[in-house]
Amino acid sequence: MTQSANSVASTSGSTLTYGTGSVLKPGDIVLALVVITLWGGNFVAMRFGAQALPPYLLLGLRLATASVALVWFAKSPRGMVVPLMLISTTLCTLHFGLALVGVQYIEAGAGALAMQTSVPFAALLAWLLFRESFGWRRWSGLIIAFTGIAIISGMPQIGAQPGMFLIMIVSAFFFAVATIQIKRLGQVDYMSVNAWITLFGAPQAFLVSWMFETGQAQALSEASLSVYGAFLYMALFAGVIGQGLWYRLVQRYQTNQVMPFTILVPVMAVVFGILILGEALTWQLALGGAITISGVAIIVLRGPDIIAAEIAGSRAP
Repeated sequence: MTQSANSVASTSGSTLTYGTGSVLKPGDIVLALVVITLWGGNFVAMRFGAQALPPYLLLGLRLATASVALVWFAKSPRGMVVPLMLISTTLCTLHFGLALVGVQYIEAGAGALAMQTSVPFAALLAWLLFRESFGWRRWSGLIIAFTGIAIISGMPQIGAQPGMFLIMIVSAFFFAVATIQIKRLGQVDYMSVNAWITLFGAPQAFLVSWMFETGQAQALSEASLSVYGAFLYMALFAGVIGQGLWYRLVQRYQTNQVMPFTILVPVMAVVFGILILGEALTWQLALGGAITISGVAIIVLRGPDIIAAEIAGSRAP
């Protein structure tokens, strides 16, 4: 992400071939920056919401809200029901859910940077399963990215909750797995797939909340309007609107023209975390973040479609 069910369908190889390769227009550059800003703010909304509501309850509300907006695009899932249900489990229950569990304890900026590990994970999976190119530059990028993550893990705030930071990284891995699952669907309708993922994912999230979480009714009754605004932001602004604009750009341009913008997402998350949540910019976060983003950039820039697509989806968990 790490970033929504609305974003992952764009990682299908078929949807990335639509770009024409024409020069980016100024208006589309502005659109790309708007999307990056929305996705960066999503980590702040996640952090804010997860500290007030049980994480899987929050996820269920987020997915149910997105479903209302997307259900109109759902077409018959004939022949794809089982794969879509499996994707919704990997993406929603495992990726999004674990991300919200972790971000209860991990600050938004550090969490956004942890989510960048989904990119090297996707590169490794693409190499293992599809034999996509993984030369020395991408091995270097992987090592550099995880070196940055190791530096970030030395922050005192993360040192107090190392398990939660690891959960964020495990969440990123499951996003990479979901990317592979969607690639195997072949030629798909983007909006319809996203609609079914949210429709299948919402009941799963509510079920997990019912089985393992407590105090849901009290949390909802005590939640402020800002908390409700947080999950609406996650569902509609970062998810439906942000990814809708992004998909429009992916249709118009080649992957390597728009992917560099997404490297700014964790930067925006760190900035918003400082300005809105009062998070501290430590030397470990600044240095580790710069190293992590550099490693991700090496992997993504001029990379295979599946890797480039992965960084797009990982911005909006």
